[in-house]
Amino acid sequence: MNIDKLQLGCGGINGTDGCDLDIDNFSLGCVANSSGQCITQNPASGTIQKPGLLRDCGNGTCTGTNIDKSIQDQLKDFIINRPFFQFAIKNDNSATLREVVGIRMGGEQVSGPMSFGSLNTFSGYMSGSADVYMRGETDVAATCRAPDNCPNAAGRTKFPDASAFMGLNDSVILNLGIVAISYEDLTMDYDSQSREDVAAEVTGNRLDQIGIPGLRLADLVDDIVDTVEVNRICADGLFGCSIIASDTIANSLLPLLADGISDYIKQELANGLGVSVSALNSHDVPYNLKNIHQLDVSTPQFGLSFQKENVQYPGYAQTVPRGWSMYAPDAFNLVIDDKVSNFVQAIAGSSAARDGNITGLEAPYRNCWGSARFC
Repeated sequence: MNIDKLQLGCGGINGTDGCDLDIDNFSLGCVANSSGQCITQNPASGTIQKPGLLRDCGNGTCTGTNIDKSIQDQLKDFIINRPFFQFAIKNDNSATLREVVGIRMGGEQVSGPMSFGSLNTFSGYMSGSADVYMRGETDVAATCRAPDNCPNAAGRTKFPDASAFMGLNDSVILNLGIVAISYEDLTMDYDSQSREDVAAEVTGNRLDQIGIPGLRLADLVDDIVDTVEVNRICADGLFGCSIIASDTIANSLLPLLADGISDYIKQELANGLGVSVSALNSHDVPYNLKNIHQLDVSTPQFGLSFQKENVQYPGYAQTVPRGWSMYAPDAFNLVIDDKVSNFVQAIAGSSAARDGNITGLEAPYRNCWGSARFC
């Protein structure tokens, strides 16, 4: 099933503006490959994704290699076994006070793929987990390069050929009098870090964000700095930028620099998120629900309901609020996988993380067979 616009509970008791559930391009089921894996697409362009392969046939003209039609092998259904209506009855022992305060539509077992082009507002309860992978890199500049919009134009890196740029403000790391080392003076190597199986949930009425807990950003900075090695350095001294140091010389200074580097990056991240450094470990990084496009449901508790007051239906971990609600436990896995430099830029170098857009996620599932397109 494809629904261009799903809106439930608009206006009314919860407010004149907005809807309890507001979803663009809502799909149940998907087109799958021969392995039964759903194929993703960009609804705006008709892009079809195969592992390791991305092809675009927008406007009827394919760019690059023609689309491999063989990957459209089957339809994978969204299945509701033994569907039912469940009534929430208040004061059921009193004939005079008895009333129906909620109706839930569910099934003995509900499973299958569900996807959203844009989940604009959500009411109810949805839970899942987040896996965050921050990939290690080599030869990364801490500041930025021209013509980038640097926070401090005077602090552009001395290595415009670096592999990536964190976009941090420039600052002096170590000043020995005859030589001063700043972030613009060096490039770094560091290892990957991850935060896996972090519990995440969204519960409430007309929400548009989820908080990603358990990232412990201050500890994360320490873990990354512990693996840092200087790749190249060009320090200002008596003879200007006269030393293109080997990593042996530069890394011998790291024990002196590590605490300062760690403290500085934490402050930059805190500034970007608008919190104090002491709050970094407990801060839930906001993430816009519009960036979540894929759910895989497998639960007897999935339900769509409407109620005149908060109701906790049997088996529900949380109450759902008055109005229309969706209940989808263990329905998503946020896999956020990117380079450390991109994470730092999104947090410290722009408002992306603060605004709930630290990184994008997989596109909606493809759910049109043959020549039909879901747009």
